[in-house]
Amino acid sequence: MSHEEFRFDDRHICKSFWSALNGGWHDMEYKYKFEEFWGKGAKPERIVLPQKDFDALVERLNKPPDPEVQKRFREILNKPAPWDEE
Repeated sequence: MSHEEFRFDDRHICKSFWSALNGGWHDMEYKYKFEEFWGKGAKPERIVLPQKDFDALVERLNKPPDPEVQKRFREILNKPAPWDEE
């Protein structure tokens, strides 16, 4: 019997660390889960935008945000977190 999985020191995360470094392991696990859900031989969906739509998207991303939206966003970020309030 091994208690390797029940350790709570640095060795506890050793297996996860080395597994995360191995991109092939992650890719294989993702493909397995994908095929498990969608069926054997299923391919991920690929979205192709027409050039006109892609250019419009890039233009919108490069445009500066609305000042009113920026102001509201700053207000939200400056609110105290629920666990900070007493």
